[in-house]
Amino acid sequence: MTASIRELETTVNGWVTWFRIRQMVNWSARGLMLGLMIAFGFTLVARLRAVLSLDQLIQITIIAGVVGFAWGALMALVWPYSRMSAARYFDLTFGLDERTSTAFELAQQKIEAPDWWLQRQLTDAVDAASGVNPRALLPVRLSRMEALALVVAAALVAASLLIPNERFAELAQQQAVQQAIAEEVEQLEAIRNQIEENPALTEEQQGELTKPLEEAIEELQNPDLTQEQAMSVLSQTQMELQQLADPSVLQQTQALQSAGEQLSQNEQTQALGEALQNNDLSGAAEALGNIDPSQMTAAEQQQLAQTLAQAAQDLQATDPQLAEQLQQASEALQQGNTEAAQQALQQASQTLSQTASQVAQAQAASQAANQVQQGQGQIAQAGQQGQQGQQGQQGQQGQQGQGQQGQGQGQQGQGQGQGQQGQGQGQGQGQGQGQGQGQGQNGQGSNGAGQGSGNGSTTGSEAGNQPGNNNGPNDGGVTTYEPIYSPYRIGGSGGPEVNLPDNGNGQPGEEIVGEGPSRPPTQGGSQVPYNQVYQQYNQAAQNAIENGEAPVTLRPVIKDYFSSLEP
Repeated sequence: MTASIRELETTVNGWVTWFRIRQMVNWSARGLMLGLMIAFGFTLVARLRAVLSLDQLIQITIIAGVVGFAWGALMALVWPYSRMSAARYFDLTFGLDERTSTAFELAQQKIEAPDWWLQRQLTDAVDAASGVNPRALLPVRLSRMEALALVVAAALVAASLLIPNERFAELAQQQAVQQAIAEEVEQLEAIRNQIEENPALTEEQQGELTKPLEEAIEELQNPDLTQEQAMSVLSQTQMELQQLADPSVLQQTQALQSAGEQLSQNEQTQALGEALQNNDLSGAAEALGNIDPSQMTAAEQQQLAQTLAQAAQDLQATDPQLAEQLQQASEALQQGNTEAAQQALQQASQTLSQTASQVAQAQAASQAANQVQQGQGQIAQAGQQGQQGQQGQQGQQGQQGQGQQGQGQGQQGQGQGQGQQGQGQGQGQGQGQGQGQGQGQNGQGSNGAGQGSGNGSTTGSEAGNQPGNNNGPNDGGVTTYEPIYSPYRIGGSGGPEVNLPDNGNGQPGEEIVGEGPSRPPTQGGSQVPYNQVYQQYNQAAQNAIENGEAPVTLRPVIKDYFSSLEP
């Protein structure tokens, strides 16, 4: 049987197909390793800067691995190989002694030779190629170095993802802040739309109210804005809105509502009173202008005069102009001058209409300022949930301490002393002079000597202040707190004054003379337990927040601080 060059080509093509499969495995493993190393580079960046979250890193790892694997496999499948270069490679790999490549060269007539010699060479090449097992001579496997590199790359990526990364919490906080800022921008836009659609406001008032909101929206839309900068922007916006919310105007609203209760009891001013009670000042102004004393009887005019006089008296402190006009109308009615009374009522109606416009602006500004403050608090609290556990742990550690003891002992008598929330023990025996020590709630200790007679001993202690009680936060007892230095108290001077009798008539304030051993006072001030001063400090801070004395930007911080320290 005569061999043909086509048979040899078919055999070589099978070798190439197997070679591509082998290369696809090797190259896909290399591509996977390359993708893992790229993902590892991203994990290193994520540990240096808060730019990527754990979920994003996992997605990057999966995408990089899949893309690298697919890229390697695809390149192995489509990489071009010429038939002659493949034949030379297989001759060398399979030990064919250049039979295959020579046959292809002879077929292409690159070598001149007799036909019988060409046929015998081709037959020999086909017979040799048919005996080759490419799967045995070209096995599909990775080298040890490649396998080790792939395992190391996978281990590095896995370790970088599993080892805790502080940047994840930082990034989560940043994302929460950005989300809160975006929500606040939407809230500010809604507030602006409400103001623009408020019919009780003039165009000028709407412009004054929307200007700080538009400026805040523009600044908050900056993508590089930090949490502190956003809170500063909102704080400035709140201050500008609060300046437009005149407190005196808001007080006028309350006074007008109170006056409306009296006015609603009179049939002639019932509509006016009900409008005032419902805070409908525009309707109240219209109702006031519609009052026509000329259509009333003399008795009704006198009754109306009394009602208006009472309303003028109620509004004198908050709205003297309106009160004066109502008083003029009342006096005119008492004199029977309905024309003057009508004129005064019309003036009062105009004044009340102006007040309605001012009140609408003040209420809109106050409501907008409150909403801005709420948004500021949400931004301040954004991203803090993950830190609550740490803050709680720090708070528990700050609540632990050791109690202080004060001791006094007399040689021949029993010392007398008194100290609110005092700690320690006092003992006395015999008759004569002695000394006592006490410690007051106001953080000031006192040492003194006094006279006494009799035998006996006194002891006094705080259950929670005795060392060794081991009372924890969840033990149901009183936790032992470390005394803190307290030179003075916020909001007051503290506990009652303590006086000891002297050697003479026992009058407080006189010099006390005594003998006996004593312990010198602690230098630098006295101390009180932490749990005894917390409530007073906390109350003072809360009062400062409610009275507006604390800066707006620090109010959430102050609240969180005292919440974490609460016993």
